[in-house]
Amino acid sequence: MSTLNKYKTLIIISSLATVSSCSWFSAKDGTEDIDDRYMKSQQGPELQTPPNAKQIEVEDRYRVPEGVIITNRDAKGKKLSLDPPQLLLVGGDGVREDSEQPHPTVWVRHQDTPFMDYVSRFMTQKNIPINAATDKQISSDWISDEDEEIFSQYIGSYNLDGQRHKVTLEVIGQNANEVAVQARNTQSQRLVDDKWVTMKTSKTVASQFLNAFLGFYDTERTQEARERILDEGTISVSLGTNDQGQMALTAEREFMAIWEHLPSVLEDLNLSVSDRDQSAGIYYFNVKEPETGFWAWLWGDDETNPKVEMEPGDYQIHLASTASGISMTFKDEEGNLLDANVVTKIYPEFAASFKSRGKQ
Repeated sequence: MSTLNKYKTLIIISSLATVSSCSWFSAKDGTEDIDDRYMKSQQGPELQTPPNAKQIEVEDRYRVPEGVIITNRDAKGKKLSLDPPQLLLVGGDGVREDSEQPHPTVWVRHQDTPFMDYVSRFMTQKNIPINAATDKQISSDWISDEDEEIFSQYIGSYNLDGQRHKVTLEVIGQNANEVAVQARNTQSQRLVDDKWVTMKTSKTVASQFLNAFLGFYDTERTQEARERILDEGTISVSLGTNDQGQMALTAEREFMAIWEHLPSVLEDLNLSVSDRDQSAGIYYFNVKEPETGFWAWLWGDDETNPKVEMEPGDYQIHLASTASGISMTFKDEEGNLLDANVVTKIYPEFAASFKSRGKQ
């Protein structure tokens, strides 16, 4: 066989394999065509003990009772979903998944602007058709692959083969600091022989849509925080006390203004944020061991070494509202108040950094 004929043979075999695999995944009625030939399999011959071999004695606890009848012979394959898994984007600050809900749901830290304003802006800015809207939920009209830009970005490119979906975003819970938002794929159809055929709704489609909203929400909130910081200008910090009379840094500003400035202030002082809890008003940060030696002297240590006089270790900053603004109380890893002398020493560096943050 010539080389040309070999290539022709390989192309034919590949084409047949492609056609065969496509027909396996897609049925004409809009459902998944799962091979269930395994249901017709027959029982093989009984196990025979070879000549001159000692038969293994099976204990009673492993013996199958006589007269057992298998009654459940329904095919399981067609009940399984072929949708690829889709994780929720919960890596952002203040976002956590509620895995106990039947539909994709996340809790989002949110306190001020009505949350549904962001959902409405998301639908409008992304040109997603709206079917119905209330103060708790917004439902889309059919999102079709006719507009590939919208469909591939918010539903998932694996669904672009003649499908359309309706999706709902709904606020299903709320407390003082958080909002629970849930996504549901309410209707799904597939185009078969120029007719729309109903297909099973998908949690993966809902997760994709919720992820798209979370990305939009995070971008909007970040932009709003930057604009708010620029509008607020310089933050003046003083040495004072909190409502309990304990030594603290104080500022005549709102909680969010100080909360959003603190990461930049700590970074400026070469202090690394290890965690935060906005509901409790706590920032956790670490003071690293200063680098010493010839290389530290040669290259300088301003970029890495802490710029405050604090012993290496883990610390906490507790923010609390006062009659005149906000207090920042410093504590050690165990939650014990730092000595007033330590707070007095670190005050100038913190005050200077807060002022410089406001000028950027």
